[in-house]
Amino acid sequence: MLGAGATRGAEFVVAPPSGVAPPKCLPPLNADFFTQLQRVTTERHQEAVRAVVRDVVGIYGPNFSLTLEQYFTQLEAMLATARPAKVVAESYKPANLSSMRTSLLDALSAVLEESADVAKMDSLARRHPCSYHASLVNILEPQDTIISFNYDCVMDHALRTTGVGKWSARFGYTFPNANRVEGYSAWSAQRAPTAHNRSINLIKLHGSLNWYPFPESEREPLRLRERPYKQRGQKLYEIVPPEYVKSATARPIYPILWANAELALRRAELIAFVGFSFTPTDLDVEALFRLAMASNKKLKRVVIANPNDEHRWRIRSILATALQDGAVVTQFDSFRDLAPHLNELFG
Repeated sequence: MLGAGATRGAEFVVAPPSGVAPPKCLPPLNADFFTQLQRVTTERHQEAVRAVVRDVVGIYGPNFSLTLEQYFTQLEAMLATARPAKVVAESYKPANLSSMRTSLLDALSAVLEESADVAKMDSLARRHPCSYHASLVNILEPQDTIISFNYDCVMDHALRTTGVGKWSARFGYTFPNANRVEGYSAWSAQRAPTAHNRSINLIKLHGSLNWYPFPESEREPLRLRERPYKQRGQKLYEIVPPEYVKSATARPIYPILWANAELALRRAELIAFVGFSFTPTDLDVEALFRLAMASNKKLKRVVIANPNDEHRWRIRSILATALQDGAVVTQFDSFRDLAPHLNELFG
């Protein structure tokens, strides 16, 4: 299980090579997204940065204290309320709120490009790829599953560079009907497997910046972007704000991804949480875990890499039913601390 802390704890952020400065704009966490947003320096992103800051100040005032998911949730709630309302202030009309939401998604893409771009050859994430992610890929076998809630492609890049013979972007994302997937060669490893049951799985339940928007029809192709951040005009990518999953499931692909994740959790003998925490706004994720864990009779070990005691406690409480049968819990403060022990824990 990968959360935002897995990218924030990547080696190019926490332990870059000697003489190499860490990025000024860090891979964002939910709590500090707006701080990282204001550290974006690339000129072409400044319009998106200014738009979001202007929108947030207009709603909450200049001294706002806000997380990314709180803002997403507030925008969705205001949209749902404004659409049927007969009288709405000009700044809160549905068209303006939708524009705010688009600006926020553009800004999220900008922050992730600035902090964790694995596409540009001169980016820190590409020049100094994370050995912790690579170590994780090394110990995984075909049919092992990574469930990620990250929009960035740091894990995807580790799979395509390290998962030789055991990672295929065509099959590993667990999309329905692999024949519909286009552009997978750019994200597959060398000697990529040729069937679902021969690849490591990477299930990205909130979408990904290297996916074009999912089509409405089950007959249309599923397209992968070779360069997630290189776009002109409107941003075209498939990402789903956490609280928005219920609406997204109206499309045919997400229910399949969530069902695949539930099956993997229900059958798991070992579950590792890396930089992941359960957030109050994402009730769908908590429900997924509670349902899967209630039926899991095989769980033997739980590994948690997270420095926050409250986040650790919440993970253990949600897994309480499965832990009652004696599964061993091992905890670390960070991905960096966990990485040297992957072989002994996963072996």
